[in-house]
Amino acid sequence: MKLPSTRVPPADVVIELDTIDELFSVDPRDLISGAHRIDSGMDELVERFLAQRRIMPEQRIVLNVADEVPEETAATVVLAVRRYCQLRMRRAIREHNLIWRQGKRALFSGSLLFMIGIALSYAFTRPIMGDVVEGLLGNGVFLVVAWVGLWYPLDLLFIAREQAKREIRVLGNMLDVPVVIRAKDRTMPIPVTPHPPLSQALPPSLNARFRRFRGPSKSGI
Repeated sequence: MKLPSTRVPPADVVIELDTIDELFSVDPRDLISGAHRIDSGMDELVERFLAQRRIMPEQRIVLNVADEVPEETAATVVLAVRRYCQLRMRRAIREHNLIWRQGKRALFSGSLLFMIGIALSYAFTRPIMGDVVEGLLGNGVFLVVAWVGLWYPLDLLFIAREQAKREIRVLGNMLDVPVVIRAKDRTMPIPVTPHPPLSQALPPSLNARFRRFRGPSKSGI
C-alpha cells in the first residue's frame, strides 16, 4: 500500500538583524562593539533567493530584529523592501543591456580577428612552410588567436548576461513574497501593503525590455 506523500512547506527566509538599519546599511567598524554583520540584510536576502532553484509561493521573508520595532515603522520597512527590489532590478537591467552592447561591439572586432587568424593559419599550413612552422604557427598560434577573437564576444552575448538575467527574474518574484517583521521573539502583525504592479513601477522602456527577460506571468506583468 502506497502511503500518501506529505508536502513539507518551504522554510521561511529568515534574516537576523540587531537593528532595523542593518537591513540596508552595515558599517564593518561596528564589529568592534559586538555587531554580527558585514553585509546588509538585503544583500543577504537577495543572495539567498538567488541560491534557490525557484521561489515557492508559500515562502515568506522574515526579519528578526533584536530591537523594538513600532508598527508604523514596520509598515514603512515593508514598503522599503519592495522599493529596494524595484530599484535593484532596474540596475540589473542596465547591467544586462550594457553587457549586450559590449558584446555586439566586440563581435565586429572579434570576427575580424577570427578571419585574420584563420587566413594566417591556412597560409602557414602549406607544404612549403615545413613541419615545424606548420605545427607551431599554422595549427597552433594562429588557430588559438582566431578562436580567442570569436570566443570573447560570444561569451558576452550568451554567457555573461546570465547572472543579470537571473537577478532580474528573482527580484521580480521577490516583489510578491510576503514580509514579516519579528521584534524580540514575537511576530508583529503587518498590514498588507499594496504595491504597484511591476509594469507600473518600471519606466516604459525598461518595462518593454523586462517582458523579454521574464516572459508572461499569471498576473500579466
